[in-house]
Amino acid sequence: MTPLIILFYSSASVVVLVLREMFSLGYSPTCVIGQSVRVGSHSSPNPCLVGVPQGSVLGPLLFSIYTSPISTIAKSHQVSQQQYADDTQLYVALLPANYNQDITALESCLNSLRNWFCENGMALNPTKSVAILFGTSQKLKSFSSLTIPVMSLGQTFNSDKLKILGATLDSNLTMESHIKALSSSCFYHIRSFKQIPSSLDYDMAISVASALVSSRLDHVNSIPYGAASKHTNRLQRVQKALTRTVMHQRSHGSPVSSTALLQNLHWLPIEWRIRFKLATLAYNQSINQSKHISIAPYVASITYWPATLPC
Repeated sequence: MTPLIILFYSSASVVVLVLREMFSLGYSPTCVIGQSVRVGSHSSPNPCLVGVPQGSVLGPLLFSIYTSPISTIAKSHQVSQQQYADDTQLYVALLPANYNQDITALESCLNSLRNWFCENGMALNPTKSVAILFGTSQKLKSFSSLTIPVMSLGQTFNSDKLKILGATLDSNLTMESHIKALSSSCFYHIRSFKQIPSSLDYDMAISVASALVSSRLDHVNSIPYGAASKHTNRLQRVQKALTRTVMHQRSHGSPVSSTALLQNLHWLPIEWRIRFKLATLAYNQSINQSKHISIAPYVASITYWPATLPC
């Protein structure tokens, strides 16, 4: 069992940056001194004393520096934490023997973070902050009454799914919600794309199809690895429909198979796009390690080429 809490900041507080925090970390904030901001082309510039303009080049870097103490606070309570931009995720692994102790640690971590946010001029959006409990169906039933205050709201783990960085995760991690939402989005764009292929040449049609649909199929496509084959087959049907749209082939009665069309387009099937992504991530991780780690067995296990490919 793993409870996950995602904290969202209010948009007005994302641009806040206190210069003393940069001094304490050893940074010289001369890059933000003397900045000004104005609205439109007719207003006069106003000095930016305590923050950076939203959308600025330095904004993400300075915000990451400013929120760096969050990881220290989470570690002090033995709570796992992940941050990406302005999204903060807190989670712990619950053990049946001492799950009350783990929940208490998570509550204490939330209270410490709330105090830090108040002291440093940041505001959380409690209406968007969500909590979910991951586990098997049997375990979830036994923890159905489990509650935890999210920023003193007494929010329960009643969310059955949530969206993180474009991926929809359900409480059982079956990936069914993610695949369903992804398929619906892709088929919507395929239907729209069918209205214009006659106006595009071959290369332009491939570029548009890749931008509208293939990019969605490739986004976070490593997480369905190991899921039920029906999910991969569903995405394969999406790619099949896209391929026939680009190549101006009918869905039924066409003399050309889907595998041949994929080969003509130099597109890997869905399962092998997923395996290629995993192999790429493993390789990049290995070359970034200080010590040499052999990943040949793992890469070989996920890139075994079968005798036949799915159509």
